[in-house]
Amino acid sequence: MKEKKLRNFITRNNSCCNKTNNNDLFTGINRVCSGIVFLLLFTAASSLYTQEISLEYIFQDTNIVNPRPPLKYINSQSSKIYYYGDDDYDGMLSLFDYNYNTGETFRYSDTGETASEFILMPSGDAVTILKGDVYITKNFATSRLYTADIRLTETDEYEYSPLAISNFVVYRRAGNYFLRRYSDTAAASKELTLINDESDSLSFQIMDMTDKYKGNPNTLLRLFIVKYDNSTKREILVPDYTDRFVTAETIRKGISRVTMYEYEVRSAGKDSLYSIIHEFAYPDSMRYSTSYAEYSPTGTSLILDAESMDRHNRKIFKYDIASRKVSEIYSESDSAWFEKHSNHTSFINDDEIIFESEIGGYNNLYRVKINGSGFQQVAGGNFTILESAVDTKNGKVYFSANAEHPYEYFIYESDLSGSYTKRLTYEEGDVSELRLSPDGSRLFYSQSYFTKPNELHMLDIQSGISTQVTNTTSPKFANVEWNIPEVITVTNEEDGATIYGLLYKPQNYDPKKKYPLICFVHGSGYLQNVTKGFSPYRDNFMVNTYLTQSDFIVLDLDFRGSMGYGKEHRDKTYRNLGYWEVSDYISGVNYLAGLGLIDKEKVGIYGGSYGGFTTLMAMFTHPEVFKAGVALRAVANWKNYYYSNWWYTLARFGDPDTEGVNEYYEKSSPYTYAQNLQGHLLLTHGMLDDNVFFQDMVQLTQKLIDNKKDFDVMIYPEEGHGFHRQTSWLDQYKRITGWFEKYLK
Repeated sequence: MKEKKLRNFITRNNSCCNKTNNNDLFTGINRVCSGIVFLLLFTAASSLYTQEISLEYIFQDTNIVNPRPPLKYINSQSSKIYYYGDDDYDGMLSLFDYNYNTGETFRYSDTGETASEFILMPSGDAVTILKGDVYITKNFATSRLYTADIRLTETDEYEYSPLAISNFVVYRRAGNYFLRRYSDTAAASKELTLINDESDSLSFQIMDMTDKYKGNPNTLLRLFIVKYDNSTKREILVPDYTDRFVTAETIRKGISRVTMYEYEVRSAGKDSLYSIIHEFAYPDSMRYSTSYAEYSPTGTSLILDAESMDRHNRKIFKYDIASRKVSEIYSESDSAWFEKHSNHTSFINDDEIIFESEIGGYNNLYRVKINGSGFQQVAGGNFTILESAVDTKNGKVYFSANAEHPYEYFIYESDLSGSYTKRLTYEEGDVSELRLSPDGSRLFYSQSYFTKPNELHMLDIQSGISTQVTNTTSPKFANVEWNIPEVITVTNEEDGATIYGLLYKPQNYDPKKKYPLICFVHGSGYLQNVTKGFSPYRDNFMVNTYLTQSDFIVLDLDFRGSMGYGKEHRDKTYRNLGYWEVSDYISGVNYLAGLGLIDKEKVGIYGGSYGGFTTLMAMFTHPEVFKAGVALRAVANWKNYYYSNWWYTLARFGDPDTEGVNEYYEKSSPYTYAQNLQGHLLLTHGMLDDNVFFQDMVQLTQKLIDNKKDFDVMIYPEEGHGFHRQTSWLDQYKRITGWFEKYLK
């Protein structure tokens, strides 16, 4: 579902690799982390005081896991990075810059003139939004002041979402796009309207732009713009019962009609611009969604990475600017569906691109010429490459991958011919958000561990030294002795697949005792939660410490379909959601029982969104195993979810309106099996949920009533799919933990 797919980004809400010898496969030496002394001191200081954990402490008004520092810009002109950080631990982000040559950190003042948005240009100037108007701020990288040097707009409405290239600035106003050119001292052109018909039915997206290829002496700029016609989408009501009278927000859900344009911006004299619009389409009749688009370095062609709406077919096209013709250069198909990771399709040079693919069973990197020849693997193996950064100047690619173990991600280096692979980082945990400095000398990334939320790090590529840049973890989190889980493997009893999991034992574990077991099921379906990095399910990680204090064992599996284990791990769930996920948990229960750790008569299960769906499937299809469960914001009927999120369900089942696929929807829907409930079930749902609609809760509740089942329901009138109020989180988890205390002890 929409529970974040980006791993290690702090939000609330397949078979195992067979490795060759690591010493044969990878080269490189271990490097000394320059931040290690600081980390040891920080750890020692934190251990002096340990906070007792409670649900009230976890869900206090100010989140104890404060916002993590995101990197915004890297500027070579000033040798600085710009990031947002919460060093006051109050949930509010401030802007910082860090000089990666000197190590100096500077915090920007929260007083005085502050831009609501800004873009740092390579020159050190910035495009800024000040009091709702667009300005050019000169020498921002040096002055660190939001000066209003060149004013580009002066309107009664607010401008926002600026884009910039060379001396052109694109911005939005009331949903539409506008363009201005500027000189070193003043606005140099009148405002050009690019889009003026944005509405509830029409929306637009600028996917890329270039100022390299002219084609015509008057051509200054080219933009690739996509139009989405939403008029065919269904209007769905989300009622709100919390005010004096019932209101209902109308949202549109469904598949848009897409049209692609190239805008050619030309000069019409000293201060006037106009645009020529070229509409183009893919050369076959299949409907595609364009994932990535990029102009070539010289702007002579546009690459388009597209997949069919059901995500069974993927093609890469080239749009030739001069001839305005689209040609196919690469294609692949999948009997199940494609999943995108975080490696953008991009140009290596004018004639060649690099892209990700699971064609070999795992997500790896490949290259191909734009005439369709020269297909070649750049990096990979029987492991997942999650993110990459390409250094075209020096012919290298850096990537994060779980090459040693599925649950650990490190950074590696390869050349673009794939002749070697070298491991570059050694910090235990997880890495994400790779960003390369323009000169290729530094690699910035986010690093985390079980008990250490993400912080920004910098790798000096020449020396191999890694430095921790930020230290913004709240003492409220650091002062708790969190329960660090064991990484375990479970063999599925039906097909022999290896499933990875996290096992949380009570801190005062007694090997002579058999404990009640709680199975936690992560959301999204396609998400990896079993890593040594900081969990994307931060609340559940913290609650696990509370549960183990209460003498529960907690099992968290990367069940079938989870990311990080290759295509086979995912494909088995195609048109059969819920079966193998529950099978993996049953094998986990039996494995722990075989070790003498748990009481098999006291097994519970819970999760949210896809985790809630799996909880329902477990409770309804295997009541002999799962005696208590809590399903949060759960999908109960996949047909309902098709109309909420076609992108998710069309790939997994097909179109229920046009294809004979109803049996797959029914087979995979908990609603079909609700009459089999025997255990103790609690359902929770936010009434304003616009992802998994409250409708699922209502329909399932009625079916359980009709079948005379005993169960409980808790609704949250002012909450959506992810809760916003700390009181709601606290109430929900008090009910979850209380439910298991009541029925598993």
